[in-house]
Amino acid sequence: MSKSLTQLAAAVGLLATFAAPQAQAALGDALIASGGNITIRFEGSDASFASLISVNGGGDFFPNQSTTIGTTVNLGFFAAGTPLDIVLNVITTGDLFRTGPGAGNPDGLAHADITYNFGGAGRTRVGFEDLFGGGDKDYNDHNFSFTNVQAPIPEPSTYALMLAGLGAVGFLARRRKSTQG
Repeated sequence: MSKSLTQLAAAVGLLATFAAPQAQAALGDALIASGGNITIRFEGSDASFASLISVNGGGDFFPNQSTTIGTTVNLGFFAAGTPLDIVLNVITTGDLFRTGPGAGNPDGLAHADITYNFGGAGRTRVGFEDLFGGGDKDYNDHNFSFTNVQAPIPEPSTYALMLAGLGAVGFLARRRKSTQG
């Protein structure tokens, strides 16, 4: 019986991991608006290349070599569920890199690392790598954070698969209990 409870606890722990992505960093994640005004704040840069960012085709802003850390811009109202297309324009090389999976980038690699609940302040940090081919993979070449954004909500099929797994663990636990008792 204790083995069944251990398996059930492991399954619940796995479910909790999937249900609470806000506390972890994720390379190649996309972002969506959670609804309301979105602000973006420049968090710094450790790059020798000059770069700018844009959000959803808006004008380029936050030149990484001349923007003061803490500079904040209100991007305006975004409806909940609106995908955010964040682009790093590396002026020095002419490369453009996007948040999200690597398929959207010229080298096929993810170039943005996202940290949810950045600094415990409910902000979402985005750190870009500005070199074609992945560079040094430090993701600190252009850093900024947002309010009112979240990770994409998993597809319903993901939840269905997790629930099926939990159901299978429960079924096995019940079956073992009936054969032991």
